[in-house]
Amino acid sequence: MNKEPSLDDLLANRNQAFENLYINLKSEFIGFARKFNLKEEHIIDIYQETFISFYENLLNGKIKMLTSSTKTYVFGIGKFKIYQFLRSNSKLKIIDEPVNPELSLDELTLTNQDLDEKEKLVKENFKKLSNKCQQILEFYYLQGKTLADIRDDQSYENVNVVKSLKSRCLRKLRNLVNA
Repeated sequence: MNKEPSLDDLLANRNQAFENLYINLKSEFIGFARKFNLKEEHIIDIYQETFISFYENLLNGKIKMLTSSTKTYVFGIGKFKIYQFLRSNSKLKIIDEPVNPELSLDELTLTNQDLDEKEKLVKENFKKLSNKCQQILEFYYLQGKTLADIRDDQSYENVNVVKSLKSRCLRKLRNLVNA
């Protein structure tokens, strides 16, 4: 590979310097990205997005001085973009669908005789939770409402608020049960 241009060289002679750097790093980046089992066209797209980000960072003044080589910096952006791509195109998707929409707490008529010891603890400690926590857990687990449905019904800001509230409430319940 040729000598890497400095940031000043890239800014002074933008088109030619970036084109040379793009060409010089391309085959190495493709080899690097193949380790992630991506299709060739996706690797090329990610490489182009990586270079666009690098170019924008340089022009916007986000990069004043590199503490590593230009290649290391570009590959760092590329690795982040690869992870971003893998997350967004993951085969494992979290599906936010109702578990059982017909089931409600009113219809749930279990006696303590029907429940094992752990279930009794859950039932007893569920009553110790705040009304908001009881409501969120009931909506999600018993009524099978999606996080989006709960957000809309209860006027929460967004799905992430509902998700974190549900998570905190479930953690509280687990802590009470395991105490």
